[in-house]
Amino acid sequence: MLKNLFGYRFNYQSFLLPVLIGLFAGLFAIIFLKAIKISSDFFLGGIVSYQPPSPFGEGGSHFFSFEMERAYLLPISTALGGLIVGILVYLFSPESAGVGTDAAIRAFHHRKYLGLKTSIMKLITAAVTIGSGGVSGKEGPIALIGAGIGSFLGRIFKLSDREKDIALAVGMGAGIAGVFKAPFAGAIISSEVFYKKDFETETLIPSFIASFIAFIVVGSFLGFSPLFHIELPQFNGLSVNDAAAYIFLGISTAMIARLMIFSLDKSREIFNSLGIHPVFKPAVGGFFVGLMGMFTPVAIGTGYGWLQMIMSGNLVYLSPLLIVVSIFVVILAFSFTLGSGGSGGVFGPSLVIGGLTGASVYYLLSAIGFQESSSFNITALTVVGMVSTFAAAAKAPLSTLILVAEITGGYQLLVPAIIAVAISHFLSGEKSIFKSQVDYKINSPVHQDEFKFLILQQYRVEDVMTSTVITVNKETPVVEVGLILQNYGISLLPVVENDVVIGVISDSDLIKACNQDMRQLKVKDIMNPNPICVTPDLSLFNTLSIFIENNIGIAPVVDSLENKKLIGIISDFDIGKVLTGSSPIK
Repeated sequence: MLKNLFGYRFNYQSFLLPVLIGLFAGLFAIIFLKAIKISSDFFLGGIVSYQPPSPFGEGGSHFFSFEMERAYLLPISTALGGLIVGILVYLFSPESAGVGTDAAIRAFHHRKYLGLKTSIMKLITAAVTIGSGGVSGKEGPIALIGAGIGSFLGRIFKLSDREKDIALAVGMGAGIAGVFKAPFAGAIISSEVFYKKDFETETLIPSFIASFIAFIVVGSFLGFSPLFHIELPQFNGLSVNDAAAYIFLGISTAMIARLMIFSLDKSREIFNSLGIHPVFKPAVGGFFVGLMGMFTPVAIGTGYGWLQMIMSGNLVYLSPLLIVVSIFVVILAFSFTLGSGGSGGVFGPSLVIGGLTGASVYYLLSAIGFQESSSFNITALTVVGMVSTFAAAAKAPLSTLILVAEITGGYQLLVPAIIAVAISHFLSGEKSIFKSQVDYKINSPVHQDEFKFLILQQYRVEDVMTSTVITVNKETPVVEVGLILQNYGISLLPVVENDVVIGVISDSDLIKACNQDMRQLKVKDIMNPNPICVTPDLSLFNTLSIFIENNIGIAPVVDSLENKKLIGIISDFDIGKVLTGSSPIK
């Protein structure tokens, strides 16, 4: 009905559906952020008596006083949060466990319907995980929430399967754009994150519309300030030492990203092998995360506020040694949170771990004589460390470069970020932190039919046909034909005269003649005198279409339809081997 009312069709010019996706994604983003605050006040505030710092874009300030009156109860808080999540996930929404972005990527590739139930359950479970002190990110939950919104609206509008795929991707990008106030990055992420080495370009235009709508909705309620507020000296160029620092940072973040992926994989293996009920696994993981949080407060919740303090130079509670050690503690805590089945995302932990790595590189290089400059300072290296780590872990360099400008409110660090991101992406290896990513479109089930069409259009009959053909003439006894078909395991023989095809005889022709005296029959008595033939220059797609239209599976190949000189034979089995890659192309 809505489709008819608006005369709507989802294509590049479409406007209505991206607007609706952006609107709902923005509203859900606001609810999600508020839910995290309520959860944090209940768990960390009520149980532990701790209020974590916030980035300036979320209401934080320079005046933060670290207090945790009941630190010994932190493992209880994180374990309780894990238990609640375990129960909700087990009873209502198994897809809400783990990394939300990966679940959205998997749903995209396999055309799995998500819907509002998934969005709502992910919102609740992620808010409990983060609010109780679990080390997790907001990107994963809001990505799955947005994808669920897109999937739901795609079904409401009765879109085609391909259009629903695009709607899901658009919703994912819009959700990220709203939570991080980063509309450009959100739109590009919706195109980039599904593949390690490819892009889903069809999502870009509708995703830009949806992402900006979500950004406007969230900004209207919570303000348009960037997530992090930074103050950098005026840019005076990039010296050789500065460039060397960012090359070293790129190498460091690549190694850290590899360690993150390894740690998360190992954690999943450990918890999958535990002989306890799935409901209790997030609680066990949460308990250990709480112990780690007692050691360093950076390993509590999202950790964004601590990054803001580092970038603002407020290092009263963070010594250089604690910053370095916190890298590895946060990696363990994030792995235990998500590996045990807690709900959340990897983007936030990647930023925190990367920011700590950047600050650590700053301290190390300063100790060996690197001089402070407009490009080499703790704020700059922290920011670039954040984005280069995520780029390496998620195989999403382009959207990450855009993100650095949007979450910091400027482009001054774009050149250093390009250096570090390029190095980290190159050295990060083939593994991605998103296990459902594939290399190229051709590897995605969503695009297999499209690529099959392209492959069949690309190759010709002459590329796959069999040139050596067994034939018979019109005087051949039918009994002999039966023996040939049986001995060679084939179903059809061309009938030729002076190398010209004058008919075909198949096993079905023999079956039809069973009620006759087979010993007296010749090929000319039962053959098909008007066979379907194909030419060597015909595409495999057109050949397969002919097979389907005429209900046949094999045909002689002739030099031309006029002369009909036999030069080969082709079957649907030959075409199938091309699609599966099991047949060499001539």
